[in-house]
Amino acid sequence: LDWGKGVLEKTPVVGQPIYETLHGMKKGIKDIVAPQGMFEDLGLKYFGPIDGHDIYAMENALQSAKDFAGPVLVHVITEKGRGHAPALNDEAEKFHAVGVVDPETGEPLSKSGKTWTSVFSDELVKLGQERSDVVAITAAMMGPTGLDKFEKSFPERTFDVGIAEQHATTAAAGMAYAGLHPVVAVYSTFLNRAFDQLLLDVALHKAGVTFVLDRAGVTGDDGPSHNGIWDLALTGIVPTLHVAAPRDGARVRETLREALDISNAPSLIRFPKGAVNEDIPAFERRDGIDVLYRGESADILLVSIGAFAAMAVEAAGQAYREGVGVTVIDPRWVKPLPTSLITMARRYKSVVVLEDGIKHGGIASTISELFRDAALTVPVHSIGVPLAFIEHSKRAEVLQDLGITVQNITRSLVAWSASDLSVKEEMQLPQDENAHRKPLH
Repeated sequence: LDWGKGVLEKTPVVGQPIYETLHGMKKGIKDIVAPQGMFEDLGLKYFGPIDGHDIYAMENALQSAKDFAGPVLVHVITEKGRGHAPALNDEAEKFHAVGVVDPETGEPLSKSGKTWTSVFSDELVKLGQERSDVVAITAAMMGPTGLDKFEKSFPERTFDVGIAEQHATTAAAGMAYAGLHPVVAVYSTFLNRAFDQLLLDVALHKAGVTFVLDRAGVTGDDGPSHNGIWDLALTGIVPTLHVAAPRDGARVRETLREALDISNAPSLIRFPKGAVNEDIPAFERRDGIDVLYRGESADILLVSIGAFAAMAVEAAGQAYREGVGVTVIDPRWVKPLPTSLITMARRYKSVVVLEDGIKHGGIASTISELFRDAALTVPVHSIGVPLAFIEHSKRAEVLQDLGITVQNITRSLVAWSASDLSVKEEMQLPQDENAHRKPLH
């Protein structure tokens, strides 16, 4: 072929047109059989499509790619789940992110209770029944984000855009401009891809879009790339965006409804992977801030973010036995933070923030800035994820390695209570009929 090309190119007058015509015909036929024009236009040699289950064909294709002097794209087609019948029979997910199952039947070995995802999913269906303007969008994560239930009830109001979070976000903005209220459900870590669209297509124009971030915080066994530890820091710099971090299932339902009532700005709700915590009721709500535990003295104000609330309450009880008074609060909505937090913090010797995300640029940083602007000198301490990539492990094991356990939190509370220099006169909180939460025993 190269010899023929050379001869035609050297033939006067007609050689080059003949070559270009024949080359175009050849390329057109190849594109009909196996479309590759885009790759060749980018200067890539294309091999394929290859049957990924044919070892002989794969070896030949890879050897040809190796021998080619230039960039090569090998297009391989495989069938997800091939070789395991239960995986093939799982038409929706093909065992994507499967847990421990019976190898013969593919059924889970242990019954799973309510998960954060299922609580959100059920509540969204209820909202869909109540409001015809609610639509759902995801990026190739219909089942994992729980939107499959909404799709079953409202197929014409559910949109899967494929692995394209950027498109999902911009499409949601357009739908919001048209009078709908889109709910965009994605994994926390995958919203990173669509930050520009969130900032400039949604937030800049105050579009009424609600983002629901599944797998927020430490996910553990999904691997380093799937930890949703960056969302609080990233979304913290987006103007007009409201961010909620519910501590339990009841708060997922509550904040989701509150988010859908926000039509003149975007909102975002984040929650972790796995089984949902037991509901932790507040015995008082002050300006949107839930008080979960009252300390006997005003030593430390512990600001608990999201699903860490149970650990915070237990640590406060242990600190009480060490003679340290810790009051635990949950802001629920962490952006914007209520200014009443400043008034509450003035009563305490120090403030500690417990958050399921990176400390760098997280909620503790936001609170510190809030206090500086208010000329409040109360020390702010942070317990959270360091600025590092987290290796693959179970969530509980990761938290253990990071020192985010009830025991370590308690030690930190006791140590900070003793070391902070800004000691204030001990003050008892005003008593009322709800102020009888006793420390845990």
